[in-house]
Amino acid sequence: MLIDLHAKSDISEGVKLSPRQILTKARDAGLDAVAFCETLSTARSADILALARDEFPELNVFIGVEIPTDRGILLGFVPEVDAFYLAEEWRAITYMTTPAAEAVMQLFDKHNGVTIAARPYDLEIPFNMGDHVFTFDRLSAIEVFTPRVGSLQNNFALEAATFMGLGTVGGSDPSDDLDAVGRFATFFDDEIRTQKQLVEALKNAEFWAVQIGDVEQQASNRARRPSKGGSGRGRSARASKGGGGRGGSKGGERRSSKGGGRSSRGGRSRDGRSRRS
Repeated sequence: MLIDLHAKSDISEGVKLSPRQILTKARDAGLDAVAFCETLSTARSADILALARDEFPELNVFIGVEIPTDRGILLGFVPEVDAFYLAEEWRAITYMTTPAAEAVMQLFDKHNGVTIAARPYDLEIPFNMGDHVFTFDRLSAIEVFTPRVGSLQNNFALEAATFMGLGTVGGSDPSDDLDAVGRFATFFDDEIRTQKQLVEALKNAEFWAVQIGDVEQQASNRARRPSKGGSGRGRSARASKGGGGRGGSKGGERRSSKGGGRSSRGGRSRDGRSRRS
């Protein structure tokens, strides 16, 4: 199934699109599910879930949160939409200062959740992650397909995921461009219907970022790696493992990007296939 794992609405600062607009576009684009990851906001999660249940029964909707840290942006998911989200208990580490990335990852680990590195090579992010991503051993995946950056930055993220043996994800992360929804998504082998199933899949199942249709990515203004200390690793998104067109009835042609696979810690081998005991 295809999931936009990084949707946002006007609940987030700087976004002009309503949850209804996002869900309408996702449905029309042929997506199966949407994960809303609002920036530092989860208090209205119940409203989004109610909207989806009442008006978009064909879509599964999940809740995450986007948290800026001292080392870039992390997406966090926990198995239940409970007080941790609805009462924003995670604000215990964000309300006074920009939290340390490690503290955010530890918090979601404590709540049996997962964290994903979002746009790690985006130079527009204060304290952008860059090659610091290689120092994080708690990540479940890296976002490698997003319309918010150019193909160069997406390729660097893919190289990092491949080198680290992590899964790859894609999403829209829109601001005022509704057409961003449906360009990139994350393909899961498993059918995912609940928040708990999503978190479990991000920990253990097979998934990878996909490009849907003919996508023209934002042009990059850099010809070099946008962070000190790194050299080229892995492969480009166009020549990634398992890449090439993935035909499908929804959304036209799909280009997949298996960024390596999970290490033995995460239950996935380097060729992207699940390890089953």
